[in-house]
Amino acid sequence: MFSIIREAFFGVEKIKLLNPLSGEYVSIIPSCGANLNELVLLNNGSLHSIIAGDASMESLSGNEINFYRGAKLSPFPNRIEAGKYTFQDQLYTLDTNHGDHALHGLVWNLPFRIIHEEVAIDFAEVELVCDYISNYKGYSFTYSISILYRLEMSYLSCHTTIQNTGNKILPIGDGWHPYFSMNKKIDSLSLKLPVCRQLETNACIPTGNYLESDFFQREILLKNIILDHCFELSATDGIVSTELIDSGNKLKIVVWQECGNNKYDFIQIYTPPDRMSIAIEPMSCAPNAFNNKKGLIELEPEDHIHIYFGIQLKSLF
Repeated sequence: MFSIIREAFFGVEKIKLLNPLSGEYVSIIPSCGANLNELVLLNNGSLHSIIAGDASMESLSGNEINFYRGAKLSPFPNRIEAGKYTFQDQLYTLDTNHGDHALHGLVWNLPFRIIHEEVAIDFAEVELVCDYISNYKGYSFTYSISILYRLEMSYLSCHTTIQNTGNKILPIGDGWHPYFSMNKKIDSLSLKLPVCRQLETNACIPTGNYLESDFFQREILLKNIILDHCFELSATDGIVSTELIDSGNKLKIVVWQECGNNKYDFIQIYTPPDRMSIAIEPMSCAPNAFNNKKGLIELEPEDHIHIYFGIQLKSLF
């Protein structure tokens, strides 16, 4: 029987979904954006910690350099250029938090409350919700966002539901920011993306063009490669997967995402400076989507969307 336990994390509560028989678990920090902080999965008799989460409240809360490890990115992932956008003929100005741009939304550090827990022989799940009600002039919209984490054997799925609880059309994007690690430098690892097109960017802001290259549509060794790039999926429906491959240990982390209308049709890949992990970020829209409208979701009052991605640890052979 799977279980749900509670532990302390530097003065706040950490929720852990646990498989006692295998030792696999995922940990979530409800009070800080329902942050995905740890993921330990079993393969071939050994446990592997595959998420590089925050190890202190200072880094989790952004008081130190903020890498947004494990963060939920809402109502926009990635950047809004200069923190300014126009929606329905009204100009909005967001606070900038990454140089000249606004970065990674507004809920990554907000408290979520638990509304559902369930354990069974073959899974454990918890659902958390945040009601965003704001008079903030930069984003004066109202919506509810819920996240359901479900742990199964060697497998985690994350389901997000967003509902417009206001009385006007809601512009929104959604994304995740997990950092994946094989507990070694990523230079010996390989990356394989689904069929996609790379967006041309200028300082991480899309130009509107694409780069004519299939470089990341085949398995590529990450040695000496620096990435902070966005890719648009070619698939128009269904499930696609990105693979982080550790040939030396004959393992791969598979990050799959649902694509289609109002789904995760984009992937951002980021290599942090220490090169001990790599961010593989399912996103519903491109960077600067409030301006370029690329993947931007517009929800009528009371309408909702449901979108999900998952993480699995597999053997190469």
